[in-house]
Amino acid sequence: MNLDYPYRRRIFPYGANNTVLFICLVFFILSIIFPVQMVHFFALNPRLFLEMPWQLVTSIFLHLEFWHFFVNSFVLLFFGNELERLLGERGYLKVFLISGLAGNFGYILYSHAMGSFVPALGASGAIFGVMGCLAIIAPRMKIIIFPIPFPINIRIALLIFALYDFTMLFLSAWHVVYSSVAYIAHLTGLLAGLYIGERMKGKIYG
Repeated sequence: MNLDYPYRRRIFPYGANNTVLFICLVFFILSIIFPVQMVHFFALNPRLFLEMPWQLVTSIFLHLEFWHFFVNSFVLLFFGNELERLLGERGYLKVFLISGLAGNFGYILYSHAMGSFVPALGASGAIFGVMGCLAIIAPRMKIIIFPIPFPINIRIALLIFALYDFTMLFLSAWHVVYSSVAYIAHLTGLLAGLYIGERMKGKIYG
């Protein structure tokens, strides 16, 4: 591994991923106190994002439901720290933010195509990007996903997640099932993470 990789310079005293988790926590606490205001100003509204462009970023850190916040934070705690260990703070932030933005733009396009403009929020698109990048630069990583009782390769796990999200996206689009989950944001965030991982792996192991 190339230890001179330029993204290894420290920026945040407690690490980039821990800083992201802290921002998510602050946003979650504020959403409990001011739920309507937080959604209006900081969730991604596909119709209003040009008037409030900060929503493209702030929506990534915003969670309203406890389990949404807890699961995303729990997953990011492990995968985000591992990606930061491999890429450094700048590299981690690049993957996280670009994947989150890709997920949001994917959701905007999908919303206008479907004529459904429900505000979106959450770090899931960015997290899928983090995992996608890890699948490229650390392909031997094994993870445990419920209900499979044994570790499986991260690439196989991501394939399962992607197939599930694609299936649910198709069923939701045809109104076979109803779901408030932005599956398209997961998929576009994942694609962004895979792409960045391909671009970065040569710099890490070259």
